[in-house]
Amino acid sequence: MRKPELFKMACLRDILRLFPSGTQEAFYAGFGNRITDAMSYRSVGIPASKIYTIDSTGVVKTELLQAAGHKGSYIQLVSIGMRALLTAE
Repeated sequence: MRKPELFKMACLRDILRLFPSGTQEAFYAGFGNRITDAMSYRSVGIPASKIYTIDSTGVVKTELLQAAGHKGSYIQLVSIGMRALLTAE
């Protein structure tokens, strides 16, 4: 039985260990195309609101908003990210 998420989780934990203990800044968001990618990102503390799944047609979905039917695109995602950066200053 193949479990690629176990390999990904181990790699993400290795990266996390490169940062000072207790830091939340090692990962900002996670992108993947399978539910196992979302599981891997959650295992290292990435908030569900910052985990994005991209389907085969390029539609971007978030784990939290998927139940409500929210769908977006890369362009919308960049727009949201830029707005967040501009208002954070």
